[in-house]
Amino acid sequence: MIIKATMAQTKLILKRKEAIGVFYVLFMMVLANFIGNVLEFQGSYVSEMYHPMRLLLISYDMVNWNADGILLLIQVYPLLVPCVAGFSLAGEYRRGTQVFMVSRLGNRSYYVSKYLSVFLATMIIFTLPFLLEILLNCVSFPLSATGNLANWSYYSSEYRDAVEHYFMKGLFLHSPYLYAIAGTLLFGAVSGLFGVFTAAVSSLIRVKYTVFLFLPVFVSLNLSSIVGSKLPREAPSILWYDYLLLFNDQEKSPVILAAGLLVLILFSVAAACISGKKDCLS
Repeated sequence: MIIKATMAQTKLILKRKEAIGVFYVLFMMVLANFIGNVLEFQGSYVSEMYHPMRLLLISYDMVNWNADGILLLIQVYPLLVPCVAGFSLAGEYRRGTQVFMVSRLGNRSYYVSKYLSVFLATMIIFTLPFLLEILLNCVSFPLSATGNLANWSYYSSEYRDAVEHYFMKGLFLHSPYLYAIAGTLLFGAVSGLFGVFTAAVSSLIRVKYTVFLFLPVFVSLNLSSIVGSKLPREAPSILWYDYLLLFNDQEKSPVILAAGLLVLILFSVAAACISGKKDCLS
């Protein structure tokens, strides 16, 4: 029953104007980055060409060439993530439609299915445009190109040190293409968790104005930037984009990423348990 309800709610969320709007925003950013790369590198020799996966919008290596696209993504990401499905629970509270769902599923099952649908819908929206860009780059740029945008030699100490700091370094060394796909799926999955985080907050705190639901994700992500700027330079990064963007050469710790994701998951589980015990009419 929960699986059936989750699939139905996911389809409903994906048809809403908020999800469609975020998809088009991301798609236009991806398309602008792709067209810019095509115009910039058309006619280039293969020996002078950069690896197709390093030209992706979520490739941190792009800051060495043209940082406009990736900087824009970093700035709007905290605002786009909650828009896909994070507000759906608050909307159902206002319309009173959750009473019908609770009567069919039960209180706790309703919240579990809602959180799962929010996760799936947000992950899909934040994965499809970037997977499409991977496909476009594979078709449009030479697959034999191996250059990096910092123009480091593969035998230089700078390049070796940078690769050592890549998240999922082993997968990158095995295949940059699999690394890009896995990194894109991770980007989408974490985005889904942030969407659930927003929905979980809305289930615990009934806000009068939806705009306040932008704050949990926005404050959390920007807090990591503020705290990260105060840490010693040799300390592992806690900036969210250092872990989610591909080819990022900042020193990081998998423990920090795991701890952050665990906090989001535990908070969402606790919110589902607490909300499941509430009267749906309260």
